[in-house]
Amino acid sequence: MLFRRTAALILLATATLWPASAAQAHDVLKSSNPKENAKVESLTEVVLEFSNAVRFPKVVVNGPDDKNYASGEAERDGHKVIQAVSGPLPAGKYVIAYRIVSSDGHPRTGEVPFTVTAPDTPTPEPSETAAAASPSASPEPTPVAASTPPPVDAAPQSSAEDADSGGGGGFLILAIGVGVVAVAAVVMATRRKPGKGD
Repeated sequence: MLFRRTAALILLATATLWPASAAQAHDVLKSSNPKENAKVESLTEVVLEFSNAVRFPKVVVNGPDDKNYASGEAERDGHKVIQAVSGPLPAGKYVIAYRIVSSDGHPRTGEVPFTVTAPDTPTPEPSETAAAASPSASPEPTPVAASTPPPVDAAPQSSAEDADSGGGGGFLILAIGVGVVAVAAVVMATRRKPGKGD
């Protein structure tokens, strides 16, 4: 009778403790960076945190072109597994696939999907665009005074004045000559008249 009671207590204790020990033995993923279905612009590493320290971690980062962007081997830091990533990563959908050995000796696998988005390109302001285009669009004006010829009427005006002054002198000489001829004619006529009367 005592043996049966002792065996029953042992079985009861084993049934009570077994689920807890089994749950503690199976290590699970608690969090990740990036998170599941997250959207990021850039990435240099992925971090997986488990409920316990795991062994023999293996991590790959598959991109939209079916290329593995994981760089080197995964490192353990307590309950965390850190995997470096070679970048820059092209935009698209990615999957972090991991395989670890749990503390109970059983291998476990899992996946964490995320998306890399293209960085936004800022649109330049209109004023900045106009300022950038103005030096090449409008060259410096050429000074007008350097290529402007002298006034056209300056030289002819002095020539006209010279012509007027020269013409006035010629007219005066002509008038004097006519006067001299007229006087000579009068003198000649005066001298001839007394001769005829004699």
